[in-house]
Amino acid sequence: MQTSHSDQSAVSTHRRVKSSTTLNRKYVKKPQTNRTEITVTTKGAPSIKHFNTQRVADMNQGKNIEQPIQAASMHPLQATANTKLKVRRGQAMPQSVKKPSATELKNRAIAKALSEASQTTTQSEQNKKPKLHFGFPRIMLALSCAAAAVLAIVYFVNLNMPDISLKVAAMQTGFDASYPSYVPRDFSLSSITSEEGRVVLNFENQSEGIAFSLTEKKSAWDSDALLSNYIKEAYGDNYSVVKEQGLTIYVDGSNASWVNGGVFFSIKTTSGSLTKKQIKSIAVSL
Repeated sequence: MQTSHSDQSAVSTHRRVKSSTTLNRKYVKKPQTNRTEITVTTKGAPSIKHFNTQRVADMNQGKNIEQPIQAASMHPLQATANTKLKVRRGQAMPQSVKKPSATELKNRAIAKALSEASQTTTQSEQNKKPKLHFGFPRIMLALSCAAAAVLAIVYFVNLNMPDISLKVAAMQTGFDASYPSYVPRDFSLSSITSEEGRVVLNFENQSEGIAFSLTEKKSAWDSDALLSNYIKEAYGDNYSVVKEQGLTIYVDGSNASWVNGGVFFSIKTTSGSLTKKQIKSIAVSL
């Protein structure tokens, strides 16, 4: 049986670590050097005239020199600018300014409001003023409006002419004459006359050649008095009686008579004829 040499190889293999041989600054002394004094010469150059030689000498001797520091002077342009700025800011004005009272403030507000209102009124009046522009179309328009106004006036005058003429005739006779609100178709008033206390209205229909007259006269008769005093004598026995709305109308062909409100009315046809219905409508409309 052979003996193993493992113990010898193991011992020879594992070796101890040696200490480092690197230079250790901890144990190295710093080199000694000779300190030399450095002297600075502060002597001024001959070419420099403003160098303070006394101060340099004092500095070389180690004296502590204290020189007062002078305040920087302001540039003239800067001083001028500051003056103008103060004037603009109103620093030249008095410092104490009296505040207005409540009454003064109210009066100022009222005056301001009145001024604004007057200006507004003036501007509105100026805007309302019509601007006149003359030209042929505007002149023609103005003439057309004027002609239309004249025609309207003439129409209303002609429309109311019977009433005007009737009122004039009534003033001459002394009683209130009436104009019928109903006039047969195609008939128109041709004339109004007043004579001997009576008013006569003449109507005519030119297309058919028919005309009749309406006579009004103040009277104290009633229907019975009219019958006995006028109808029997004027119409004889050839008359008929028509009663309508409280009126008693005596009719003889195209002629008729009645009384109403103290006025005697009579219709007479001068040409042609009227129907009984037309006569009744005329009598009721008065």
